[in-house]
Amino acid sequence: MAVREFPLAAIYGGAVKAPKVHSDIVEYIIAAVYVDCDFDLKYVWKIIRGLLEPIVTLETLPLQPVTMLYELCQKQGKQVDMKHWRKVDTNICSIYVDGKLIATGTSDQKDIAKLNAAKEALEKINKSVINNVGIVYEVNDKSEIESAKQKLHELCGKKKWPKATYRIVKEVGIAHEKKFICSVEIETADVKLFMSGDEKSRVKEAENSAASMMIHSLVESDYL
Repeated sequence: MAVREFPLAAIYGGAVKAPKVHSDIVEYIIAAVYVDCDFDLKYVWKIIRGLLEPIVTLETLPLQPVTMLYELCQKQGKQVDMKHWRKVDTNICSIYVDGKLIATGTSDQKDIAKLNAAKEALEKINKSVINNVGIVYEVNDKSEIESAKQKLHELCGKKKWPKATYRIVKEVGIAHEKKFICSVEIETADVKLFMSGDEKSRVKEAENSAASMMIHSLVESDYL
């Protein structure tokens, strides 16, 4: 079976269940190249690096969904509660935000059920942003602003706000057809605002989408 035929899994939280043959294949290839290169590690890395793309770094590593959910709700002053139980052989996790049920995840493993529930909760929460007085601004059906990331950067400078920060919050698809969803966070004089954008084929485009959503929200909330 070719490597590409195995289903792609998330890289966080133990959701990866890759067959051992994956690591065996990589080890055999690296060992063969190592011998052919007369045991020159620098040359081996030069050859192998391309086979390992995309390489995950601290900058591109997506946040673990449960961690991100807690961080997001904490910034919005909301309480997160998770309830676990089993039904026959299935683990079930329900997530409540301020006492309201917003997501449920299931799996044969407790940790994966929690991950599934957290991802569903994030998808719902990331469709809106809550300001310091609790008003929700919907971000659906907004036209994307050209060069939004640069415009948001200039705006933060004019307002003397800290520079906007971006994160990859979700990756979908196979390696050569991967798509990304990015979030952006800014800190105004009295509140932190968080927004995620639409799914895009490039990280820069995903960041621009998030910046565009943020600008729309700032306009609606009279911050501009």
